Amino acid sequence: MMRTAVRFWSKTGCTTRFLSVALRVPVRSRPFASIPSGTRIEQAVSSTQLRELNVTWNDGTTHAFPNVWLRDQCWCPKCRNPTTEQNLVDSASIPLDIAFTDVALSDAGKLKITWMNDNHQSVYDGDWLRECVEKKARLERLRRALKGPRLWRALRVDSLPTARYDSVMKSDVDLYKWMLGLQDYGFAIVKGVPPVKDTLRLFAERIAYVKETIFGQLFDVIAEPEDVASHFAYTSQALDLHTDLNYREKSPGFQMLHCLESKGPPDQGTSHFADGFAAAGWLRENHPSAFHILTSLPVNFTLRTYGRKYCYHVPIICTDPCGNVEEIHVNNDTLNTSDIPRDSIVPFFASYKTFVAKLRDGSVDVRFKLEEGDLVTFCNRRILHGRTGYDPKKTRRYLQGCYLDYDEVTSKLDSLRDIYSS
Repeated sequence: MMRTAVRFWSKTGCTTRFLSVALRVPVRSRPFASIPSGTRIEQAVSSTQLRELNVTWNDGTTHAFPNVWLRDQCWCPKCRNPTTEQNLVDSASIPLDIAFTDVALSDAGKLKITWMNDNHQSVYDGDWLRECVEKKARLERLRRALKGPRLWRALRVDSLPTARYDSVMKSDVDLYKWMLGLQDYGFAIVKGVPPVKDTLRLFAERIAYVKETIFGQLFDVIAEPEDVASHFAYTSQALDLHTDLNYREKSPGFQMLHCLESKGPPDQGTSHFADGFAAAGWLRENHPSAFHILTSLPVNFTLRTYGRKYCYHVPIICTDPCGNVEEIHVNNDTLNTSDIPRDSIVPFFASYKTFVAKLRDGSVDVRFKLEEGDLVTFCNRRILHGRTGYDPKKTRRYLQGCYLDYDEVTSKLDSLRDIYSS
């Protein structure tokens, strides 16, 4: 095995800030995270057997960077678009046993590698290499510390994230804080929104593009005569707790509802929200067989409207590859159990009844009447919503709603986090 020892110095004394854990490594255009003052690379040793570069800093920190990763992380203009940060190199084509013919070091803390397969030269900043090590360590600590979303336990409405319209429209910092609450609770409120039609769009587009559906970009939730209403939501009937558009290939990630008018008895047209993740966690712990059935058996959701038929099969509770709950799909109005396999019918209904009973028992929900100027935003794949019925002769309830794609919302949050996470 051939080993070559080389030395170079890293720059010191740079002004730094902590970067968000959500950042993709590396991002060259942003300042480096806090690196101990005076830190410099003492030694970089290449191993032809392991195909990696072993770097040692003067504070004793060591890290092995695989050659294939180093080649993939070349950020010269030939390998990475400097504006969009898109990869210009086919990662799958990089040889796993890639080696370099030369390693050169500069007093400025730059590492220059000449690759054997194509003689391409890659340059790496010493502080950037250390930053990659620090990020990985922070990510691992955060993975151990994070407890996931804040699950609801009979919350009061005043304990949910709330902000004023003027503040989140004018201040990115205030918007960032509000969106952090939305991320944690899956639900957040904005107060003082002008009760003017289409103001919803102004706020929604502060965060993301408005999602187009069969109901348009914005939709009005107001009582219509039942014989002409195109959907139960557009009546004065009570709506049980549900998530929206489960009959689509991917239900909308977030929903916004802006209250334009709210008049009438306090017990009519009351809004109802429940945390599906909290109910699913309870089901997993207390009824594991029911949890297994609802996570493994796809069921059909169907809707006919505006001359179209929509249908999609999806489990009531969806989990990621690690078993974490990531989506809830509950809607009695569009659930179609006609094609459930015979042997699964009774187990499904027993499991479904247990889960829905938990959603309705008052332990994972909050109920309040929306006031004029209230705007609620919630994760449609986590938070279920509903309302009590009302007499349209006594109650005037007018909401305007829209949907946002999940990744558009998280993209905005990540962008704000890059700036304000410190």
